[in-house]
Amino acid sequence: MREYSIEDAQEAGNTFLIYGKPGVGKTYALGTLPDPILVIITEPRDPRRVLRANPDAFGKKITFREYESFDEIMEALNSLYEDYKSGKHDYNSICFDSLSFEQSKFKLDLEDSRFDLALEEKKREDTLVDRFRIERGDWGALSSMMKRLTWLLNRLSKFGVNIVATATVVEYPSWNKELVAAPSFQGLEFPSVAAGYFDFIALLTEKSGSSPYPPIAHFVSDGTFLAKSCSPTITERKSGPLNFKKILEVIELDRQRK
Repeated sequence: MREYSIEDAQEAGNTFLIYGKPGVGKTYALGTLPDPILVIITEPRDPRRVLRANPDAFGKKITFREYESFDEIMEALNSLYEDYKSGKHDYNSICFDSLSFEQSKFKLDLEDSRFDLALEEKKREDTLVDRFRIERGDWGALSSMMKRLTWLLNRLSKFGVNIVATATVVEYPSWNKELVAAPSFQGLEFPSVAAGYFDFIALLTEKSGSSPYPPIAHFVSDGTFLAKSCSPTITERKSGPLNFKKILEVIELDRQRK
């Protein structure tokens, strides 16, 4: 158990979920966070190339980590949580790039695990049709994996760490057909509760002009996309360039006014 009071709110970090199409500038924007920065990479591309292009990242201490499995990720996040609980504060910002890509990897792991079990029990044949499919009960397991992961990221924020998770965008998500755009999460259960893990959710779009970066972050929705803001000033402004340094300054000013 960890106990804290409302007076500790000044020490709390912020949790962000930013989503948009590939190449819009999600990874690029991570360079504007306060360092030291830990970036947990799930995609096969090398993020250093993108961050080197961001002048705000120059001179910052940025560490990249890659994990092979769900168990490795959870063990690492739990270890970080214990470090912070004991007073060891190695990172001011922790990024998970990206949640939607990692969920797709979890789905593949579930397919393989289910197939191996079914083959052993002689419930499937060693064919492509039987190998690459997920059963209905596995969607609950996939949702549980995502909730456990995101919950741990949220817990880390309570030690004053800024958490940023990224996701790709999907049009007309199956879990809410009223939305035109939302984070690309599979299944029904996790997408319906994912917003509860974050203080801020923004859809990213390209800005006009010769340079596409930084993207424009939309923290307030017109009803067609998923968004969320826990800052009165950001809610009033609705959108702006995705620069975490400036966004965090605005959030801190809002806290001081309270």
